[in-house]
Amino acid sequence: MRNLLMSACLVWFGLVQAAAASEPVLPRLQPLAWMLGSWQRTGLPEGDCGYERWHPDGSGFAGVGARLKDGRLVFEERLRLEADSDGVFYVADVAENTHPVRFRLVAQAGHRAIFENPEHDFPKRIAYRLDGDVLEVSTSGNGREVVFRFRRSSAATLDRGD
Repeated sequence: MRNLLMSACLVWFGLVQAAAASEPVLPRLQPLAWMLGSWQRTGLPEGDCGYERWHPDGSGFAGVGARLKDGRLVFEERLRLEADSDGVFYVADVAENTHPVRFRLVAQAGHRAIFENPEHDFPKRIAYRLDGDVLEVSTSGNGREVVFRFRRSSAATLDRGD
């Protein structure tokens, strides 16, 4: 099962790379293009792996975040970056919420972006920061913070789960 899931990941990664090469980056999302690509989670226990992947998709950027334990999918979220007349939004769709949750881009400079939704229970704030090939994602709110770290990955590293 793990090999099947990893093979599916590799095929999906190849499709993402082809789509990223063929689709233009939208002008309002261009400052966030550094988020595009495949990111492998670091610091997880043995047998666990996680990733986040972003690619251009029509009028925005589409993403997926997932965590696997012993080759079994234990968490998945569908993500989207989109722009409309009200601004730029990070949209997270997870099973725990009845509807996708929108977070407004409130700050962006270089390779940092902060999205907020003060009405959401948790998180209220999602911050992305890129330093070299390390992506740090911080989710916070209500006095709590959870930090995730990722390294830029390629199809070769996905099969190993590092």
